[in-house]
Amino acid sequence: MKQTAGDGAPLTMPDASAPAGGALLRKMNAEMRVSLGPVPARLPGGTVFDDTFEMTADSFLFRTPGGVAFHYRRGDGIVAEVPGKAFHDEYELYLRGTVFGAVAWLNGFCPLHASAVVVGGQAIAFTANSGEGKSTLAAALSNRPGFAHLCDDTLVLDVQPGGILAMPDGKPLKLWDDAFALTGADRQSSILTVPGKFYASASQQALGPATLTDLVFLSEGEGVRLEQVRGAAKLTLLTGALYRAFVHGLRGDDETHGLMMTRIAANVRFWRLSRSRELAAFTLNLGTIERLVREKMVQP
Repeated sequence: MKQTAGDGAPLTMPDASAPAGGALLRKMNAEMRVSLGPVPARLPGGTVFDDTFEMTADSFLFRTPGGVAFHYRRGDGIVAEVPGKAFHDEYELYLRGTVFGAVAWLNGFCPLHASAVVVGGQAIAFTANSGEGKSTLAAALSNRPGFAHLCDDTLVLDVQPGGILAMPDGKPLKLWDDAFALTGADRQSSILTVPGKFYASASQQALGPATLTDLVFLSEGEGVRLEQVRGAAKLTLLTGALYRAFVHGLRGDDETHGLMMTRIAANVRFWRLSRSRELAAFTLNLGTIERLVREKMVQP
């Protein structure tokens, strides 16, 4: 699906023709459809978070720092109010980020702050704080044989009793300038609101959903060290990996939230991966990480 904000670049959403999980992708496609127009000043009965986000049980109103406004209502899609042509970059950045994640939350999905690849039919996700290198690592792995890129920065999960389905987002990657020599990604347009960062496309893109089997928490350290996480520590780590968790918090549905968390922890292996982030060591470390992924995570 493509939607354009005036003269802005089109937003491409996931491929809903994928046979596995196609209904889920079609649902997100439908909910992410965008039209331009005025948005309400307030949401009657809404709960306000941080003066920028207001939410009811089935809708939200979000205003960016620059004044772009998004109004979403479940089943009706998104109305975006863009002050002018100069704000198209900000519109696209937040549409693909905060708005995408909030729409996922309100439709019963669980978004993680993670980038992911598919290998051996399994989804492997990397999560960390912004700027910790998860996008670069996923993009670089997708340039290796047998790997394909699934999503960048926002991983939307369909949490079911029998497994966790990870959905492709169809969004471009966001990479710093020095990451292109490391990843083999194709540089596209610059992100004007984040100087030095660019939209990009991965070498190989996953076309459909895959079962999430492993969630890897990244940190910086000497060399490469992989350690599996077990027990209650998984839930503690998972809380920090949620994308825009305040949205689900505003819903006040603690029972559903707890069930999601428990199912993810029960069905997904968790790992801590520390590695040096020095550019000179990246290629060597990438080879070690690829080997560890294939040996420890990919099932025969």
